[in-house]
Amino acid sequence: MAVALALGVAAINSAADGRATNPALDPLDPLVLPAVRTPRAAQSVLVAITRAGERLIAVGEGGIVLTSDDDGKTWAQAEVPVSVTLTSVQFVTPSLGWAVGHSGVVLSTVDGGRSWSKKFDGLRRVQAKGDDTQNPQSGMAAGGASDPLLDIHFLDAQRGFAVGAFGLLLRTKDGGATWESWEKHLPNPDGNHLYGVRSAGDHVYVVGERGSIYASRDGGETFTALKSPYEGSFFGLTVASSGPLVVYGLRGRAFASEDQGDTWHPLDVAAGSAWTGAAAMPDRRIALVGQAGDVAVGDEHGRAFEPVGGRRASLSAAVANRHGDLVAVGPRGVLVIDMSSLKRQQGGKS
Repeated sequence: MAVALALGVAAINSAADGRATNPALDPLDPLVLPAVRTPRAAQSVLVAITRAGERLIAVGEGGIVLTSDDDGKTWAQAEVPVSVTLTSVQFVTPSLGWAVGHSGVVLSTVDGGRSWSKKFDGLRRVQAKGDDTQNPQSGMAAGGASDPLLDIHFLDAQRGFAVGAFGLLLRTKDGGATWESWEKHLPNPDGNHLYGVRSAGDHVYVVGERGSIYASRDGGETFTALKSPYEGSFFGLTVASSGPLVVYGLRGRAFASEDQGDTWHPLDVAAGSAWTGAAAMPDRRIALVGQAGDVAVGDEHGRAFEPVGGRRASLSAAVANRHGDLVAVGPRGVLVIDMSSLKRQQGGKS
């Protein structure tokens, strides 16, 4: 998300400059133009990465979507109908996946990421709302057509959420066939940007600007604001049914909660800049990657973090491959990070 931050801020600023207008799409609009195919796609600006079964999927600038079936060694570019920057990707099954990005775009795939179709975008959202574009909690314009979506997460095959700039929150409860604005269900009177959404069972968590943390105990029907341990922005979170809730963000700050967000303790994990992504390792450890190229791995309880040595460019996100190495993405494309030294320190686990 390091790249997502930069690209997201640019998109947010652009949206703020022109949010009063919702022009019809023209033939050169990136919501109409498909992603350009390039032999250097794996070295392009990439923002997010995930797993689809044993396949890896990465997304980024210009609508680029890449797939790898050999743990990140080689990559193929997918067919994508838009050329907006994509900021997040998630798969519900090895075949069914979703991606979101700038201009409020929502894409889906049913063939494991090889080809994608557009299901929703900001223009359709604003048109559906008509004149109801004011956030009643803040009086701010909520959900302009050009506002970026910054993260997507499905609880199951039917229920999903997408979050973004200016408090943008969308929900689907029919497997993505329709999407509805859900801002009124989350107490965000200042319209803080929302950067991340994850779930554990029917508990849904959202993090964002100015230390915002929200929780839902009813599958996302209603959200409450949690007491935050930090006033700086959180750029992401990771949560598992058997592990802690971990939030991370500005100035290398990260916190963990063992009681679903009621109390927090700081993680002893230093970084040269913001933490921007997290990955679950095969042995249930937690890896964090950062804007300054930092990488650190903690135990399954989010404690005892160890740095992974090496100089790297900025990293946005990462995922573990089948061998227990990290496959990370950032402004210079894909980077496979050898974790063998850390595996030896951990007794050869993989």
